[in-house]
Amino acid sequence: IKNIVKKYFKREAPQIAIRLLAAWVFVSFIFMMMSGKDFTSLDFLAESSFPVFVLCTVLLWLFMFFILNEKIVTMLTIGFAFIYCVCAAAVCSDFYFLLGCCTVISGTVYYSKTEDFHFKASKAALWTGAAVIMLLFTAVVGIVCSLKYKNHWTPCYDFGIFSQMFYYMKETGQALATCERDGLLSHFAVHFSPVFYLLLPFYCVFPSPVTLMIGQCAVVAAGIIPLIKICRYRGLSNCVSLLFALCYALYPAFTGGCLFYLHENNFLPPMILFLIYFLEKKKTFVVFIFAFLTLLIKEDAAVYVAIIALYFIFESKNYKSNFALFLFAAAYFIWVTGFLTDYGDGVMTGRYENYIYDGGGLFSVIKAAVQNPLYVVRQSVTGEKIMFILQMTVPLLFMPFCSKKAHRLILIIPFLLVNIMTNYVYQYDINYQYGFGSGAILIYLSVINYAEMGGKRKKLLLCAVLSSVIIFAGTFGGKLNYLGYYESSGEQREIIDYAVSLVPEDASVACSTFILPNMSRRRELYQLESTKRVTEYYVVDLRTERGRERVSDFYGNGYETIFFEENTIGIFKTLTNVTSVRKDY
Repeated sequence: IKNIVKKYFKREAPQIAIRLLAAWVFVSFIFMMMSGKDFTSLDFLAESSFPVFVLCTVLLWLFMFFILNEKIVTMLTIGFAFIYCVCAAAVCSDFYFLLGCCTVISGTVYYSKTEDFHFKASKAALWTGAAVIMLLFTAVVGIVCSLKYKNHWTPCYDFGIFSQMFYYMKETGQALATCERDGLLSHFAVHFSPVFYLLLPFYCVFPSPVTLMIGQCAVVAAGIIPLIKICRYRGLSNCVSLLFALCYALYPAFTGGCLFYLHENNFLPPMILFLIYFLEKKKTFVVFIFAFLTLLIKEDAAVYVAIIALYFIFESKNYKSNFALFLFAAAYFIWVTGFLTDYGDGVMTGRYENYIYDGGGLFSVIKAAVQNPLYVVRQSVTGEKIMFILQMTVPLLFMPFCSKKAHRLILIIPFLLVNIMTNYVYQYDINYQYGFGSGAILIYLSVINYAEMGGKRKKLLLCAVLSSVIIFAGTFGGKLNYLGYYESSGEQREIIDYAVSLVPEDASVACSTFILPNMSRRRELYQLESTKRVTEYYVVDLRTERGRERVSDFYGNGYETIFFEENTIGIFKTLTNVTSVRKDY
C-alpha cells in the first residue's frame, strides 16, 4: 500500500494543482448544467449543495492521480475549462464577462504543459478543412440571415435597398432603387460600388433576396483562401494556417457584419487579403487587378489600398510599383469623390464632423489631426470605442500589436481612421458592416507578427482560437435561438406572405420597413415611414407599435381595405377619389 501511495501521490506541486484545477472546473461545469437556475444569480448558489460540490471535486481529484499520462491531464484540464467557458458564454453574452472567460482559458493554457503536443496536417487536409470552414460559415450565418428575411424582419435600410437594386440590375442592368432616397436613383450616386455586379450572375440564376443573404456570407468566407496562402508564404505550418482560418471565420466583426445583411463592405476582406498576398509575392500585374477591384467596392476603399501600398513601400524593396499603387489609389479617391460631388449626393463627410472646423471637408480632418493630435486622442478614447477595440483585438490575443517593427503600425491607420476617429456610432460597432476592412488587416498583422515570434507563440495562437470560440458563442450563439423563433412564428409568417401576395407586382407601394425587402422585386417601392409620395397600395406592419399607431391613417379613412389582420399586417388601396390624407411618419 505504501508503494502504491508513493507511486500515485508522489508528484510535484504543479502536477497536483493542475489535477485539482481540472476536477474543480469539471464539477463546476456539471453543477451549472444540472441546475435550472441562472448561474450568474444567487439562486444558483442557494440551491447548490456546497458539501456535495466539495466532495465531488475531491473524489474526481483523487481519481485523476491514477492518470499518469501528463498529456491526458493537460487535455482534460484545458478541455474542461474551455467547455465550461463556452457554455457559460452562450448563456451570458455580456462582453466584459466574455473577457473574463477568455482570461480564464488563456491562463489555463499558459500554465498547462502544451509544449509536448505536436499536430501535423497535410496539404490536402489543410484545404479540405478550409473548405469545410468556409461552407459552415456560409451555411450557418447565411441561414440565420435568410430566416430573418423569410420571417419579415429585415429592414429597408439597408437590405431593402439592395434587394430592390438587384431587381433593377437584373431587369435593366442599372443599380437603381426607389426606396433609398424616396425616388428613382442610382445607388452609385450614394456609394460608388460597381463591385456588386460580381454577384449579379448568381442573382440572375436565383432571383431572390435569399441569394444575396447566402452570397454575402460566401464572399466574406472567400477571404480564407488568400489568408491561408499568406500563412503558407510566411512559412507557417498547415495546422497553424488552419487555426488562423478558424479565427477568421469566428471573428465577431465578420459574423456581426453579415448579420446586418448585404453591403459593399462584405467584399473588403477577400479583396484586401488577395491584394496583400500578391504584394508579398511581388506579382505587380495581379496586384493592380485586385487593387482596382478593391477600389470598386466603395469610395473609401481607396484608404485601404493607399495605406497598404504605403506599408509595402517600407516593407518591400519593390519601391516603384508600390509607390505607383499609392498614387493610383490617391488619384482614384480624388476622382471618385469628385464624381459623387458632381453627380451624386457627395461624400459623407458628416461622419467626421467632429473634426471639420472650417468647412474644408475631409481636408479639415487631416489638418485637425496634424495640428492637434491630442484632440484626436480625446475624440478616439471613449468607453464605447475602447469596447470596440477590445472586441476587434481580443479574439486575436492582441497579436496585431506584437511586433517591434514600427512601420507595421502604418497598417493600424485604417482601423483608427475608419472606426475609431469618427463619431458615427455605427462605424465602431461590430454589429454593422464597418469592421470588415480593418478586421482583415488586423488578421493579416496577426499572421505576420506570429510568423516572427519565438518562444511560446503556439500557446498564444491556441489562446486566440479558444478565445475566438468563446466570444463567438457569446456574440453569435444567441442568434441561433432564431431557429426556434422561426418555427414558432410560422402562422404569422404565412399570413404576411399571403397578404403581400395580394398586391399586384406592377403596383406602386409604400411599405413598412421590415416588410419592404420581401416586396422588393418591383419598380416603384417606398419606405412607408419616410416617403412623401402617394402610392396605389400601402402595406402597414402591425407587429410594431409604430405601425399600430398609424394604421388609423388608412383603416376606415377612405382607403379600401384589401387585407387586415390585427397585430400582424394591414394592406390598403388608394381610391381614385382620395387624395393624400395620410400623415407623414
